[in-house]
Amino acid sequence: MRPGVTLIEILVALVLFQIAMLALSATTIVAARDLAAATSRTRALELAQRRVARLRPGACAGPQSGFSATDGLREFWSVESSGRVRVIRDSVELRLSRGTESLVVRAWVYCSA
Repeated sequence: MRPGVTLIEILVALVLFQIAMLALSATTIVAARDLAAATSRTRALELAQRRVARLRPGACAGPQSGFSATDGLREFWSVESSGRVRVIRDSVELRLSRGTESLVVRAWVYCSA
């Protein structure tokens, strides 16, 4: 036998290397997509929490509702009465690569009068 590497061995090693690189690039694409989705969910949650915080001081004034759309997020909010308790609800719809998702934040306010 001769020392060294044959052409067949080199071709097999190159094919295996190519398969590994394709798997790595596919993993990178999935990770980037999941990171974008997590960022969108975080933005939606922050938007809903800010809206609930703005509605909380005036919740005892009575029922109200509204809608807004910003930066690809659609937000629906409402304040509903249930006796002396007001339920503040904010729903945010966000579009992801896999479809539309909704995130809901609720808060309850007790009104003394």
